[in-house]
Amino acid sequence: MGLFFRSSNSDSGDYDFDRLRRDLVDEYGIQSAAFSGGLGFLDMCDAENASNEQLIEMARKEGFNLNKYKR
Repeated sequence: MGLFFRSSNSDSGDYDFDRLRRDLVDEYGIQSAAFSGGLGFLDMCDAENASNEQLIEMARKEGFNLNKYKR
């Protein structure tokens, strides 16, 4: 569960992947500092190098509202 986003997600549409990546990196950075230490840091590194499809999957896992990232 993410700290900032919680809503239903949708598969269709074009997404702002740069913004999604930045928000995921921020989310994992906060989790790293607040909860999981090294594991959050590793997730943050994974988000920086993830493909667009992986970003969508990571965002779903964290409960992000993907509609906010549609162009």
